[in-house]
Amino acid sequence: MIVQDELNQNVNMHMAETELLEILHFIRTKKEQEIDKIKSKINKYVQKKNAEETFYQSLSPMRKLFTGRSPSHHQAVEYIAHVKEPLQQIERLKQGLFELNHSIRSLQEEHREEITLSTSIFREVRNNHRMENFSS
Repeated sequence: MIVQDELNQNVNMHMAETELLEILHFIRTKKEQEIDKIKSKINKYVQKKNAEETFYQSLSPMRKLFTGRSPSHHQAVEYIAHVKEPLQQIERLKQGLFELNHSIRSLQEEHREEITLSTSIFREVRNNHRMENFSS
């Protein structure tokens, strides 16, 4: 089977259909694991912040006065770094998963001699194919 890059039609690889499917499933699993890992990091951060807020609210008014609390703009920057940017990264990964699932479905439904993959998926397939060849 010939595997082509969507944008650069001159670049292609030759591999068995089953091998390509294995690599695509492997990439999908990696992306799903990465999404889960990012979600767990976000959950840990949110739990930590909730625990800190609960502790702060349990303090007496006098102790609250002497407790050093970071300014709101620091909290906003922290939120962006620990929640917003990872959520955007998850969205990008989900878009990649959508493309992967589409490619896998088209491979399973139609047995063709040639398939065109998006540039990002093509790069990942090529890198995984090279690693597979080096490990053999």
